[in-house]
Amino acid sequence: MLPGGPVDVLIVGGGIFGCSIAWHCARLGVGRVVVLERDTLAFAATSRAAALMTRARAKPALMPLVAQTYADLPALEEEIGESLDLRRVGSLHIAGSAARRQGLRELAALAETGGLSVEWLAADEAARRAPWLDPEAILAAAFMPEDGFIDPYRLAMAYARAARARGAILLQGIAVRSLRRQGERVTGAATAQGAIEAGCVVDAAGAWSALLASSLGIGLPLAPVRSQYWITAPDPQFPPDHAIVILPDVGAYSRPELGGLLFGLREARSASYDARQLPPDLSGFPLGEEGGWPSLIEGAPALRHFLPALDRLEIAHHIAGLSTYTPDALPVLGPAPETAGFLAASGCSGAGIALAGGVGASIAALAANRARPFDVTPFRLERFGPINPFSPAFRRACEQARSSKVTG
Repeated sequence: MLPGGPVDVLIVGGGIFGCSIAWHCARLGVGRVVVLERDTLAFAATSRAAALMTRARAKPALMPLVAQTYADLPALEEEIGESLDLRRVGSLHIAGSAARRQGLRELAALAETGGLSVEWLAADEAARRAPWLDPEAILAAAFMPEDGFIDPYRLAMAYARAARARGAILLQGIAVRSLRRQGERVTGAATAQGAIEAGCVVDAAGAWSALLASSLGIGLPLAPVRSQYWITAPDPQFPPDHAIVILPDVGAYSRPELGGLLFGLREARSASYDARQLPPDLSGFPLGEEGGWPSLIEGAPALRHFLPALDRLEIAHHIAGLSTYTPDALPVLGPAPETAGFLAASGCSGAGIALAGGVGASIAALAANRARPFDVTPFRLERFGPINPFSPAFRRACEQARSSKVTG
């Protein structure tokens, strides 16, 4: 049931971005804060995330957002009264070629400039931190001990629980059909249960965020792009505390999971989807490949160079979901030109869990008309000029952003 009367901030979408924004708004004392989720909280992209919390990023504008997520963890744990079990195993960045070694040096320099620890390891020492790696394939290795991974659903629900405790209202099973405006100001949303008025509306609708914005005539510069990873059966060569491994030579990443190895590969050509054709519930929606076998077969020769045991591994699970990608793999955060009362919070580009705290703090500050904690200029909606987010050409640019991504 919708709350009676207008609200100060209406957040559409109850994934990790929406829940983080609600908590940060509540911390700032932003009047009535309401989240509307048409399914259940953290059900779609959030619960399918690999949740690598790598701090060093090739795009340095992202690093303060990740740092905010880490800063949120102890505050959330205190407010909900339990540990979120961050697995601080560190991240191991491997270069197998001269070109990637130079990129790794540049990434390490960014990390050190940001005050992060970087340890350069010999090949055999790197392989001890991830025993499945072939040391012969390692040209250079940088270990960043402060990184970790986390259960994405638990983190999202911690934001949700803490937001509720501070007075935010989070409603499930309420679908927003469109946003409403009067002149140049957004005034609220239309739902199946009726209309709701709001002083500020935040579009955090994930794969459907461009579709929602289009009801206002706003073209959000992002598209839903398939992300996928595999989890092997338990195997002694994958100790539970081995490091996150980033392999830019093959567009791969990995971390431990349930005694096995969770690993992802970025295809040469990713698959994107027209948001207008997506069903409200993705649980039965086919995301292209059955079991991900074509992508795995495509990437196997290169991955085998670093993981010689690949052909002997039993694949226990294949997880596929939708991330929202932009052509530059940076999020879309902030207001739309000439549209008061609207804020976008989308375009996670495969890093939504790590960015959640920074996204929440940034959007909350904008909604409350407070000083912005970070520079959000690189994430502005209009940076690509007028676009049609549903066009095949634009979607291909978003696909390429995922295919060319090399960091965590």
